[in-house]
Amino acid sequence: MTRVFLCLATVALIANPAWAEEERASTMSREECTMSARDVVDQFIDLLYVKKQVRLAFETWVHPDYIQHKPTLPDGREAVIVFLERLIERFPERKFTIHRVISSNDLVAVHYHSQATPDDPGFAVVDIFRVENCRMVEHWDVVQRVPEESANDNTMF
Repeated sequence: MTRVFLCLATVALIANPAWAEEERASTMSREECTMSARDVVDQFIDLLYVKKQVRLAFETWVHPDYIQHKPTLPDGREAVIVFLERLIERFPERKFTIHRVISSNDLVAVHYHSQATPDDPGFAVVDIFRVENCRMVEHWDVVQRVPEESANDNTMF
């Protein structure tokens, strides 16, 4: 019986790698988490900004009662999931270029360039996450449009 279950589980993992990630995250004891806040956000970065797997990124690494400081979104992860899924659906070429990740204890900041299309000057963004028990529990962001001209030769990145 155990062999049959293991075989079925292996087939399920091979057939659906997203399920494997969800299952791993749901069975991991968050209270016994040994990952650093930076490690948690690095995993999130890969799923969200690189692979654009919005729902999987948030359901794996963000607490359902996520505290949101962005004034245009309510608390909770579902609102930001819907916002980002629609954004990527509208602009499938959207590119997130990570320039730096800075961490201090339970806070991690991700500084990146967000462009809707390749020719879009885009936005300079800093997302700040507070991590607790291997889940992001709080979020702040600072967003600034990249200007056409600058008073200096420095970039925003």
